[in-house]
Formats: sequence, C-alpha cells, structure tokens
Amino acid sequence: MICSVAGTHVGIDSGSAEMARITLDGFIEAFAAYLIKRGRNMVRLNDPDVRDGLYRVYLFLDGFAGVDGAADKDLRRSIVNIRNVFRPSPIGSFDRFETLLRAKQVYLTDHPNPYYQDIVIKLPAEMADRIVAGLDDATSDLARDSVDRYLAAG
Repeated sequence: MICSVAGTHVGIDSGSAEMARITLDGFIEAFAAYLIKRGRNMVRLNDPDVRDGLYRVYLFLDGFAGVDGAADKDLRRSIVNIRNVFRPSPIGSFDRFETLLRAKQVYLTDHPNPYYQDIVIKLPAEMADRIVAGLDDATSDLARDSVDRYLAAG
C-alpha cells in the first residue's frame, strides 16, 4: 500500500511482517544526514526561516499521522512520535527537536558550541551518504521529504 500526503508517497506494505518502526533516533540521524547531503550543516534555532521550516515538517508529519488505515499501527505510532518532536511549544520554540539534536553532539554536532542557538552538525559527507544508504525505504522517504519541507521555508 502507498501512503500519500500532500503529493508525497511513502511506500508502506501493511501486510509485511518486515515493516519496522521508524525510531526517533534513526529519524533524527537521517534528518541530519539529509541536511548534510543538501549542503546544510547548521540549524540556527532563532532564525524565523528555521522555525517556519520546522513547523512545515510538523504539518507534513501531522498529515501522515492522521491517515487512517494507510499504515500499520507500529509505523503510524512511530510517525506520531516523530511528529510530536516537531510540534512547537506555546511560545513557538522547538525544544524537543533541539534536545534530540543536541543529544547527538557527541558525533553529529559540534561541542562545545560557543554559539548555543546554532547547532552545527559535524558529520562528514561520506558518513551522511552511508547513513542514507543504510536506511529502509520508508525512513529514507520520510526523512528526505521532511528535509525538503524544512528547506522550502528559506
């Protein structure tokens, strides 16, 4: 079965015993890898375009989370968990996303970071390519399309 939201198609075989959950950690890693592949190695949290981009990702993922019967329960639950990371707080910050990306600072982002609001992703392009090559189709499509929405903001 193909799950389609706003012109994006993610292959989902609801009858497959092999359909795995998309882990939150795996999605954040894939999101960072696709950013690197697209020439972006920094997330500037105070930039209005970044906030708009993160909100676009939230709306995109919200569309998948609301599709009934299009995906197995584990996959749908995974997408809901990922969507909630991109949900803005009442004051418009993206604290959960920031926390998860900062948790990757050991190897995905620069640490210590003198510009705290700028998360610099220190991931060599070759490693980003390996991460993307190792993704299953559903995770790859979801992460790539999320990055496309993020970058469309500016």
